[in-house]
Amino acid sequence: MKKGLSVIIWLIAANMVIAQGEMSNLALEANPFLCKPGVENKSPGKGFSISYTYNPDFEMRPTHAENASEVEVNQRIAGKLKIPIVNCRRTKFLLGVKYANERYSFEDIDPENYPLFKRLNEVSLKDAEAAAYLIVSLNQKYYTSFRLSTSFRGDYKGILNTSSRYATYRAAGVLGVKKSDKVEYGIGVYYSRNVRRTSIYPFGFLNWTFNDKWGLESAIPVSVKLRRNFTDGSIALFGIDYSSQSYALTVEEGAGNDPIDRSLYHYRRASSEFSASYMRQFSSWAWMEFKIGYAVNLNSQARNLPGQMTFDLRPTGSIVGTVTFFLSPPKKYIK
Repeated sequence: MKKGLSVIIWLIAANMVIAQGEMSNLALEANPFLCKPGVENKSPGKGFSISYTYNPDFEMRPTHAENASEVEVNQRIAGKLKIPIVNCRRTKFLLGVKYANERYSFEDIDPENYPLFKRLNEVSLKDAEAAAYLIVSLNQKYYTSFRLSTSFRGDYKGILNTSSRYATYRAAGVLGVKKSDKVEYGIGVYYSRNVRRTSIYPFGFLNWTFNDKWGLESAIPVSVKLRRNFTDGSIALFGIDYSSQSYALTVEEGAGNDPIDRSLYHYRRASSEFSASYMRQFSSWAWMEFKIGYAVNLNSQARNLPGQMTFDLRPTGSIVGTVTFFLSPPKKYIK
């Protein structure tokens, strides 16, 4: 019974991944009046993925503190899944879910940094997200893509807490141009809102396959990668990524016999990661990715929301490594 159930679940997952792969690569049915977004030899899409990130041995020093606090390790486990809902010739629509758990383990906490870092050291930081994607092919050259998502990030108990204090709302729209099977580019607008701030800014992307071995994959200003194709199932990427995690935290402030106040903090850590990664296919649609890099701090902060006070945290640079297992359909299914 258990074996039969496992087979059924496996087949359902395979079906969803194959369909998602068609959507993530935007492969449409053959039609001379509809473009097929995506370029030759591009790195595979991830219909389902599980990743583990390990970031050891760095310091955080708020601007007001004389001494830094030492982080022994920062670890993050994340899982993602995209499910196709509509898969028509011109229009694609899918839903996605993500769940992540992050932990900080401090080796030494300076007393001046104690309340915030003590809280980070005690709790698991959750990130639960739901997203909707819409892709529309306009004609033989142009296509559009839209994404709406809501995530709940913070130190809440249990699997999910939908309180507005943890919520971040995002929207993005893209106009893409398929110049040829080797070149595509586009522009878009990104919007984000949470309890701390509202942001809106433009972005662009360029995917360019130079030849059978080399190519460029970029989403500016978030990511720029040089791609090396060894074989169909062996790919390396080199370049820079922008990485950011933010959470709402409840921090207990006070000492000794004084009453303890609970303050709402918004913690954000951002960095540029210079990295090299290697993807290897080990079955028809199962892959592993190994990534190693160096993270350089960018504007990491904590904000006490009731007190309207912001503290720059200034993490030191550090090594970061990620291992990812993911599923992507073979080319014969996409075709």
